[in-house]
Amino acid sequence: MGVLRLRTTLMNRRVTGLIAVTFFTSGCAHSLEVKNIDLYKAAFVNSQQGSLKVGLIGVTSTPEEERLLTATANALKRDGFKVDYPFVLSDESRKSVDYVVKVKMSSEYKGSGWNFLINCPGFLLWAPAWHGYDYRAIYGFDADITDTKTNTALPRISSPVDLDIRHADMNRTWTELSWLEVGIIACVGGLVFTRYDNSVTPLLLNAIETRIADYTSSKIGALLIAGKGS
Repeated sequence: MGVLRLRTTLMNRRVTGLIAVTFFTSGCAHSLEVKNIDLYKAAFVNSQQGSLKVGLIGVTSTPEEERLLTATANALKRDGFKVDYPFVLSDESRKSVDYVVKVKMSSEYKGSGWNFLINCPGFLLWAPAWHGYDYRAIYGFDADITDTKTNTALPRISSPVDLDIRHADMNRTWTELSWLEVGIIACVGGLVFTRYDNSVTPLLLNAIETRIADYTSSKIGALLIAGKGS
């Protein structure tokens, strides 16, 4: 009787372990979600007036910033502006454009203290899988525009983008294996996971590139059109 009970206990543990491993390897993830992306909508730009020639100068420090700025230049082109990017400023090149636009980009990625609680004791409710971990991505965007014909500066554009992100994948949610033991793995992991997960960045850029480029280009385009009409 004792042997039978032992075998039953071992079998139950194996089945539980198999179910848990299957869950971890198949569904223990939260796809990327940018919760506040709808805040960054492009303003309407009348492209019929967009035959202006623009020399675009970029100040970036990371490949991600360069990618967003290149996408912004392409969005301006889609709106009908004639964009020279990257523009090399000189006395001669200055004469070839109507406006010089100098854009300074910056980026900052942050984790969250909430991720500790999401991981521990949240692993008991599979919180990393259905809630995801919290992150922020902040992109600075400052544009200085100069009318080359009058040598006057238009009002500066300062329009930071602050994104509220949720995401989780197996590089972090594997710590939910604490469900099979005393929970120390999840608690230690939770301390680590308060920091930003760099593997999120490529996914984020894929998700937001077009939306943010349209948003920033519309800011520039609207001011260029207003400047032309003044």
